[in-house]
Amino acid sequence: MTLSLAIIGTGRIAQLHAAAARALENVRIVAAIDVDPAAARAFAEQWDSPWWGTALEDYSDPLDGVIVCSPTALHHDHALRAIKRGCAVLVEKPFARDVAEAQAMIDAAQRRGVVITGGQVLRFLPMFTWARQAIADGVLGQPVQAIERRLVDRADNFPWWSELPAFLISHWGSHSIDLLCSLLGDRAVEVYCQADSVRSQFGVVDDFSMQLRFASGVRATSVMSFSSRHVVHDLVLIGTRGTLSFECYRSVALDGETVMEMPEGDMLAHGFAAQLEDFGGAIGGAASLASASSVLPGLTALAAAERSALDGVVVALGGPDPAGVDLNGSSERLGDI
Repeated sequence: MTLSLAIIGTGRIAQLHAAAARALENVRIVAAIDVDPAAARAFAEQWDSPWWGTALEDYSDPLDGVIVCSPTALHHDHALRAIKRGCAVLVEKPFARDVAEAQAMIDAAQRRGVVITGGQVLRFLPMFTWARQAIADGVLGQPVQAIERRLVDRADNFPWWSELPAFLISHWGSHSIDLLCSLLGDRAVEVYCQADSVRSQFGVVDDFSMQLRFASGVRATSVMSFSSRHVVHDLVLIGTRGTLSFECYRSVALDGETVMEMPEGDMLAHGFAAQLEDFGGAIGGAASLASASSVLPGLTALAAAERSALDGVVVALGGPDPAGVDLNGSSERLGDI
């Protein structure tokens, strides 16, 4: 059975989803949707989509699912439109502007009886799927600390950044937090973040440092910047028995010995294809590695990081498991800085 999918928002990330669909025999992008009709048409022509337009409601043929790649501020609206139509939905990161919006999307999907998943592609990269199993098998012993650096020299700016005043926290930080939650099977209970706008013409966060404490006791530090002349992206996970180190997104090593390596483009392509296969499987009734409820712990911690950057305090997250979405501060908006 071939899955017929529409893409809403035809920017850079949509290109990666379309490439993944083309690589899979049972997936086809049949509709390209963008507020800019020229962009929608160009995307449709590039990827051989038979229809393009500016609104999902204008497409009348059957659809199995919708991939939401529009700006974050529109995720809630576009997901609800797809759900109303009875389509499964894959929503790019960050899943929503806040946990309340995310829960509303999940509730709507449950009422309609359709699948909704989060576009957290790092979960699907071969290097991280290997690492998740290795951690579960005990190669680290008890995980103790995670250290991540993501530093680039980047001066470009896009208008949609202004919709997310804490831009880099939600843009890259969402990947960082979600990946740790997924790899460790854990949730953050304390978050502290300091952030600045260094180069952005919109005055949004483009430089930050963040510390998290997880329920298991694991400490995590993440430092990200658009202003570094030294370009690096790495992650180290330290445990009582071993250490995993990642050169993102190219390789993973255990105690200094490389166990998996491939070109970054291939690693990402494998990840996007696996994510789309997971989405198709979920539509067919299989369990998803990125179910919408599973992204809530990371989204909750992300909101806490933005709140911490605003208030300059440690934000404590209490209450039951984040899958219940009953955490202190869980209604904080992403982007209130």
